[in-house]
Amino acid sequence: MTQGFEITPRKRPTQARAQATFDALVEACARLLPELGYERLTTNAVSERAGVGIGSLYEYFPGKDAIIALVVERLVERVMTRLGDELATILAARADDAVERWIARIFATVEGERALVAVLVQQVPYLRRLDAVRELPSTLLAFSERARSAAGVDLRQPSASLVLINNLVATTIMQVVLGPDERGDAREALDALQGVKKTELIEMLSAHVSELIAAGAASPRGPA
Repeated sequence: MTQGFEITPRKRPTQARAQATFDALVEACARLLPELGYERLTTNAVSERAGVGIGSLYEYFPGKDAIIALVVERLVERVMTRLGDELATILAARADDAVERWIARIFATVEGERALVAVLVQQVPYLRRLDAVRELPSTLLAFSERARSAAGVDLRQPSASLVLINNLVATTIMQVVLGPDERGDAREALDALQGVKKTELIEMLSAHVSELIAAGAASPRGPA
């Protein structure tokens, strides 16, 4: 339980048919959240959209928040899988514009999930307390370290450099894709990006990331 919100399923399915019901409920919740918003989402709406009896829903979940927690968990898994697939393709191409192509794919991935991410970030009160979100910086760092190693990039302080790069790219893209929230937070900062085309933004981010990589690059070892 997270400060009054029950976010853990009552039980997990053990058979294929039960797994299909479980998955249908989570997928229905993911589709309904952007349509209804957090406050208007109900377990009745989820069960109806999933074509599952309300009794079956309560067999697995104590309420909507436990389903939402799984929606978040699966969203993170889905995004990381997509980024992994895209990274493998970009590294295999060995193109000179690999950094720019990589940032463009991150942008496209976040844009593709915009509706769901927006309602989660702007409306779900316990989002930052969910394990999948709390562990996201570590997940991204581990992913970036694998990418750095696969690309053959040597950095003096790899973890620090990668954290800086991750924060720069993730924060900028999230702010641009989502825009200011309903309270108008970050509006002044986002106003500075108004009129900047996406392609130009990607070029700017790529240049900054390339500079960070160059600044953090390990010096070549001289002869002993």
